Amino acid sequence: MAQTASENIAKLIKKRGSIKAKLTHFATYFDSAKGYKELSEVHANELRLRLTRVESIIQEFDDLQTEIESLSESPEEQYAAREKFEAQYYQLTAAARTLLDTAGAGVRRGGSGSVSSFGDAKTGGTCNHNTRFQLPKINIPKFDGAYQNWLEFRDTFSSLIHTNKDLDDISKFHYLRASLVGSAAIIIRNIDFTSENYITAWELLCARYDNSRLLVNNHVQALFNIGSITKESSKSLRYLIDVTNKNIRALTILKQPTQHWDTLIVHMMVTKLDSTTLRKWEEYRNTLSEPPTLEIFCTFVRNRADLLESLEENNKMHKGQCPDTSKNKSFLNVSSGSDKVNTRKENLCPMCKSDHLLYHCDKFRELSIENRISKARDLKVQT
Repeated sequence: MAQTASENIAKLIKKRGSIKAKLTHFATYFDSAKGYKELSEVHANELRLRLTRVESIIQEFDDLQTEIESLSESPEEQYAAREKFEAQYYQLTAAARTLLDTAGAGVRRGGSGSVSSFGDAKTGGTCNHNTRFQLPKINIPKFDGAYQNWLEFRDTFSSLIHTNKDLDDISKFHYLRASLVGSAAIIIRNIDFTSENYITAWELLCARYDNSRLLVNNHVQALFNIGSITKESSKSLRYLIDVTNKNIRALTILKQPTQHWDTLIVHMMVTKLDSTTLRKWEEYRNTLSEPPTLEIFCTFVRNRADLLESLEENNKMHKGQCPDTSKNKSFLNVSSGSDKVNTRKENLCPMCKSDHLLYHCDKFRELSIENRISKARDLKVQT
């Protein structure tokens, strides 16, 4: 007997729970490891082995989470779950790798291979008074080997670290190793942590990922892989636009003729819309005399997202006030023998009284988001 979507999701979430448990177990161990007054060679080796094992779970998590998001009717909740897990994963593995790197540097300086405290590793500094300067506290981006994130990582890291003349090569190497996770970290894992090897590590990483053909393929595939919106919401619509523009910008950097792709990209994005937004888009498109450009499509979706955000905020306010819905019964027409509920004069704009919906009203669009919320509340508009 075929499983339902909810049963499939429940099964996948159960598997995801096992992956989360592995990360929790590692976090528990790491909390005890960073509490050691000194990190012995044995402790460092154990931490290194545990870290290697836990780094392998990110790909498994990504595969499961992607499938859960594709099956979920409310993907926004799953997007938040992904963000929470990845934030914990990257913070934890980066902190562990930094602690190991600092301990390794102690061995190469002729020390015992211990660090005075986890605090030094966490801040990126060392307790060695011979260091020329305290390493700057910079939020370094993480790169896990996903091609669609390479250009952003490369340009950001190059700007903050690689071309920074105030940093010596050993410090740059320290930041590079702390920034790489997953499959990307494996590429330079066996390179000795020395000043002379930094350039070798950076060039090896660039040689692996600066592949125009693969980068183009991955960014194009990312456009095709954007999940369909099952229920309209401001977050889903904004996500659609953000992912589309991010990959288009990357393809432009890769010298692809994206300026001629509007018709194709718009068609692809339209197929991702939920049924309500799709209907509104078709109504709007019928008013145009020329095929819509990508800019026109994005502007429409942004305006729709702005409206939904206003109405969502308005609904939150009403729910907080627990309104008496019985007062609104006179505005409803419930047909006998049917669950369909229609509002009176549903196509009449409550703001200017013209024959269009509120979010098509030019006067309403001219208002700020705060004023839209206030106006929607005054007009008693519901989603």
